[in-house]
Amino acid sequence: MNKLKIAVIGLGHLGKFHAEKLADIQEVDLVALVDINLKQAEKVCKKLKEQFGISPQVFTDYKKILNKIDAVSIVTPTVTHYEICKYFLESGKAVFLEKPLTHDLKQAEELVEISLKKKLPFQIGYIERFQPAVKELLKKVKNPLFIEAHRLSSFVERNLDIDVVLDLMIHDLDLVRLLKPDQEIELIHAVGAPLFTSLPDIVNARIIFKDGTTCNLTASRISLNRQRRFRVFEKGAYYVVDTLERSYLEVKVDMSKKGYQSNKQTFFKSDPLKEELSSFVKSILTGEKVEVTGEEALKSLELAFKIKRQVDENLRKFL
Repeated sequence: MNKLKIAVIGLGHLGKFHAEKLADIQEVDLVALVDINLKQAEKVCKKLKEQFGISPQVFTDYKKILNKIDAVSIVTPTVTHYEICKYFLESGKAVFLEKPLTHDLKQAEELVEISLKKKLPFQIGYIERFQPAVKELLKKVKNPLFIEAHRLSSFVERNLDIDVVLDLMIHDLDLVRLLKPDQEIELIHAVGAPLFTSLPDIVNARIIFKDGTTCNLTASRISLNRQRRFRVFEKGAYYVVDTLERSYLEVKVDMSKKGYQSNKQTFFKSDPLKEELSSFVKSILTGEKVEVTGEEALKSLELAFKIKRQVDENLRKFL
């Protein structure tokens, strides 16, 4: 079987996991690792040799791998996404790009336009879509009236080139857009504050759609405790997803008995990162549409930038 030749670009905290998952996918030949820190790339390569018996070539310059690969997984800081992704898309290579698309809306639009023009697989890394509990939620919810999300993390020195909206809240904006496809927004009110960085580290956004559906989203990277909860309420039912405990709760009201029925599922065995990378590989090999397209990611990014503008406007009132 001819395997798909893939490279991972960026071998930091998340990139090293991309390398491990791709090395464990049967249809993949992980041929190259790229990082500006040569020692980090060599460290990851050594671990892959121990775990999987493979020794990808190591590079510090991503342009040197072009003729060696069919596709790339880009896991670099967001501010580098545009330059690196554009290089490979224009060269005719399939690209998996970690979220968010870019830190600039016009650059994101250009990347999507190139991928469509070239008809290339271009998948964005929204890992929450591959959580079993989230899949269950998306199957069950029909007409949400109220959506609430809390995505809280303690402070770590990662992704500090972007604010918490692009870092964390973007996942929940993607899910909101899936639940309210093509629905127009009537009002956004958002507030936030920088604490450990020069960018907002905590943000609360209230989004009201024209049909009345209301969303209340909070994202923080300065919290004492981690939380990943997403709740949806609709007529006669509500649903709670907790991706930290991998649980899905469904509560339905029985008006005839003036009571309710609840069903909770906990999913222990899952590997959403490997699943999303496998889906990317499959789309290249079969010609099927990727699971998370650039166009879809662009919609959540557009919403993110509307929230960012609101946060900035409100911050200026206080500073």
